[in-house]
Amino acid sequence: MKLLAAGGGTAGHLFPALSVIEEFQKYHDIEVAYVAVKGKIDEKVIGREHPSFKILKIRTRGLRRPLYHPVNLVRAFQYTKEILRVKKFARSFKPDFVFLTGGYAAGIVAMALKNSFPMFIHEQNAVPGLANLYAARYARKVFLSFESAKIHFPEDLRVKIEVVGNPVREVFFTKQICDVPDGIVLVMGGSLGSGEINELMERVYEVDRENVYYHSTGSDEWTKRLSRFPNVVAKDFFDCTPLLWRKAKFVVARAGATTTYEMIRYGVGGILIPWKGSVESHQIENAREAERIGLAKVLVKPDAEIVVEMVRKAVYNPRPGGMPPAKLVYEKIMEAIR
Repeated sequence: MKLLAAGGGTAGHLFPALSVIEEFQKYHDIEVAYVAVKGKIDEKVIGREHPSFKILKIRTRGLRRPLYHPVNLVRAFQYTKEILRVKKFARSFKPDFVFLTGGYAAGIVAMALKNSFPMFIHEQNAVPGLANLYAARYARKVFLSFESAKIHFPEDLRVKIEVVGNPVREVFFTKQICDVPDGIVLVMGGSLGSGEINELMERVYEVDRENVYYHSTGSDEWTKRLSRFPNVVAKDFFDCTPLLWRKAKFVVARAGATTTYEMIRYGVGGILIPWKGSVESHQIENAREAERIGLAKVLVKPDAEIVVEMVRKAVYNPRPGGMPPAKLVYEKIMEAIR
């Protein structure tokens, strides 16, 4: 079996794709090709964790808003060059099916292979991205994390939609962190980090020396700066987030699709601070999903006093996650291609 996948630029697109691919690897001798954005997290992580994958590195950037911005004419020309490269790569590889999770690379692949191979997509956010809205026209199945995302797809395409949750990774591949204690506070600013959250938590750490914090900073500078607090484990990026979620009693984070769904899946309450610059304000909509079920308090403006107060009230109460969404996606794809 051969699978061609794309979804990257950020961890939120990459890790759901890897989760589904790794589910296929449990049951099949599968050959994987991945279209990654050069210099981004997808290229780096795949090279480290899955060196057997064939990889095509493309150069691409997202469209500027509004869409009629003149710089998009230049980017459209760049897309054309990369579309031709993807077509050539796919003709050589000859995949049995294509799996896309959004982002710049997924958009290029969708445009290149729209009617060539069976295509499946997964949308992580409550507000779908342009790449997946486009690819949905050609997909056999459209998988969603959130029911509320349905309304953004044309009515004639909704028959393809299945709400399965976000296939976040259930395992981790490094031993970077061992012996994580129960009841930690998890702090996440997204795969690229968040200066706003880093600054907020620095003020929190000055006050709260009792709780143990695991803080994903996004940069060497902030890692060094926050490591001065004895109760803070600061790293640029944690590879083993499933373990951290299982050990967490509270989270302070951006509201990216993966973080929001992990919060729901592992039943960890906390504070979400949506990034105001997210495309189509999708982080605000993601955060509202967690707020609606009573897990999250959404803060538009960071407030250290509120964070300290809520952390001190939090209780460690681990909850099993149920059926992994990656397995659901695997089963539904297999049913469709048999």
